[in-house]
Amino acid sequence: MVIGILDCDKVDPALAVDYGQYGEMFEAGFNRVRPGTTCRLYDAQGDALPEVTECDAWVISGSRHSAYEPLEWIQRLSAWVPQAMAADRPIAGICFGHQLLAQALGGQVAKATQGWGMGPYETRVVSPAPWFPAGIDRWFLLSSHQDQVQTLPAGATLLASSDFCPNYSFVIEDKVFTVQGHPEFPVGYNRALADKRRAQIGEAVYRQAQAGFARPVDSDRFLASILDFLQRRY
Repeated sequence: MVIGILDCDKVDPALAVDYGQYGEMFEAGFNRVRPGTTCRLYDAQGDALPEVTECDAWVISGSRHSAYEPLEWIQRLSAWVPQAMAADRPIAGICFGHQLLAQALGGQVAKATQGWGMGPYETRVVSPAPWFPAGIDRWFLLSSHQDQVQTLPAGATLLASSDFCPNYSFVIEDKVFTVQGHPEFPVGYNRALADKRRAQIGEAVYRQAQAGFARPVDSDRFLASILDFLQRRY
């Protein structure tokens, strides 16, 4: 099985030295939890997207951009999504990818009145997916976002939620699985983002993030769940 990772942004060069690009974070994380996982990395902001059949399954990464921005590459990616679904290629969406998939399939995305989410925060499982670990009732994942999915697309089942981020994770049949958090992020990278955006996110959010970094996160368990979802039909 080959997983195609659509990289939707570039990491700050100063941070990329230590952490790589987003696609590389996914590749490293997947191989940490399941050695031998084969990935291909693609620049989703380039002039063309790969053919939907080029890989067996797909991951759409995070981005500093908003799914509702009128950018050509976002419009191209939005049109690519239903083609991949029609070709029976499962797709996982993370942060921006979560929002892009929701919007491309008829949901709504906007800046949250709650403000920034930064660092780890807890969400509760409201509908356990078959690829979640047995007995899981919450996820504690890293984050960096201001936009949120406001309305789920038709046919979506909500998987996880919190008061801060009600539409945190959803699934559509065995075709689409999304999450607002960042299981691919190393804690050090998320901490560096919080430091970089301290003035932008505000002191209260910054301090909340710093407190959260002291707790263990569920990144590897969630990465394994993504792989279990993508590999279910193979």
